[in-house]
Amino acid sequence: MSTVAIIGGGFAGTLTAVNLMYQAHCSLRIVHIESSEKRNCGVAFRTQSPHHLLNVPAGRMSAFPDDPLHFLKWARSRDNKLSESSFVPRNLYGEYLDGVLEAGINSLPPFVSYEALNGEAISIKLIQDDSKAVIKLADGNVVVADKVVLATGNFKAGRPSGISQTIASSEHYFSDAWSADCDRIATTGGDIMIIGAGLTAVDKIMDLEACGFKGNIHAVSRHGLLPASHLKTSLPTFAQTELRCELYSDLNLLFKSVKNAIRSGSYKDLFDNASTINMEVSDWRQIIDSLRPHSQSLWAALSDTQKSRFYRHLKAYWDVHRHRMAPEIGKRIAALQASGQLQTVAGRLYSVQETAEALVATIVPRGGGQPKQLKVGSIINCTGFELNFEKTESALAQSLLARGLVKAHPTKIGLSILNDGNVLDSNDRPSKVLYTLGAPTIGARGESIAVPELRTQAKELAATLLSLTNEELLPALNAQQLVAN
Repeated sequence: MSTVAIIGGGFAGTLTAVNLMYQAHCSLRIVHIESSEKRNCGVAFRTQSPHHLLNVPAGRMSAFPDDPLHFLKWARSRDNKLSESSFVPRNLYGEYLDGVLEAGINSLPPFVSYEALNGEAISIKLIQDDSKAVIKLADGNVVVADKVVLATGNFKAGRPSGISQTIASSEHYFSDAWSADCDRIATTGGDIMIIGAGLTAVDKIMDLEACGFKGNIHAVSRHGLLPASHLKTSLPTFAQTELRCELYSDLNLLFKSVKNAIRSGSYKDLFDNASTINMEVSDWRQIIDSLRPHSQSLWAALSDTQKSRFYRHLKAYWDVHRHRMAPEIGKRIAALQASGQLQTVAGRLYSVQETAEALVATIVPRGGGQPKQLKVGSIINCTGFELNFEKTESALAQSLLARGLVKAHPTKIGLSILNDGNVLDSNDRPSKVLYTLGAPTIGARGESIAVPELRTQAKELAATLLSLTNEELLPALNAQQLVAN
């Protein structure tokens, strides 16, 4: 019996396990390792706050690419008023993923077993001519596997620039946005500074508002840009054929063409067939969304140098337009800005000093100018997640690098991989054991952490892993038994 170990219990790991169950045609043991007691959800869907909504409409959140309305049908069984364009609470989606996994477990064929281990994987060692792996857990247990899936997701962000070790130890500094106790923060007095202005920052702003916080909130980021919001009504989709071929491999031309398309309200700068369709653009979101099916091929055509340039100079602008807030959240954020309670600051955090009364942050404005000081009662780190394996404090990541089992992608974003997710070692040799999907593949694939990409990667990776087994073929389980409910 072959053993596939999956490290990570978020969306990527859960859907890989489910797809292995769905596609299994031979005797298989699935070992699913997750350090959190709450598996299947990852950080995003583990929240219990009703103020944290999906930032994608319900009609596009199915766990199965072959059944695009699977989630919506499930959600409607709980609220029949929901539509494809509804933005539902993220904890509801966590319940959905629980159900998807539970349905798979309950319908396992007799030749497939599933074992959930609660523990932190801290190291991997290859044995038997590098054909098997020994995974060591923090509690001392070990798992021996024929294949290992690194579904690690995003690593926790490190200490931001400008935060000294002394400040990092202060009771008024919260290094992990998800562990920040907003009920307590809201009553401690003084303003609050949030480092970062992305979707994580938006979550904490909503938490503070819900807790009745009355002070000012200063969101400090390099560009000072908050995410845009979705419209309440869906927009018509452009009937695409192919992007203009000259847009591939030329980052400058691609960026210029996107800007021109938004300004002109025309697809002609982007698509070969735009002049024959003559579809009008009523909103810039249509331009951004029209690029979604082509994002990975566009990324693959760029050189590593261009990919790094995108992350240094363009990613912030792309993200605020691509990763948008639910319209209900956007309306509340706009109201906080209009009242002056929420203020964005574009600049670099230079330093923070702690006095008896406050934390005093010094910020160097974007573009230069006189440094600005903010006196706040608390600081919350909402910089998101660390994607560089070489910088993360993860014991597993450092073990993999130290043993040469993985190699950071040339962009320093994620890992170097082959197209099927097979991990390359420090000598650029494909591993016989290690595979990955999701966040560790961003450097190689580009867009890789949204549900439409992750569900496809999980399905394809499961097929790849099963094709490499040498067990006797057995009848596959009926797919409907696994995706029901």
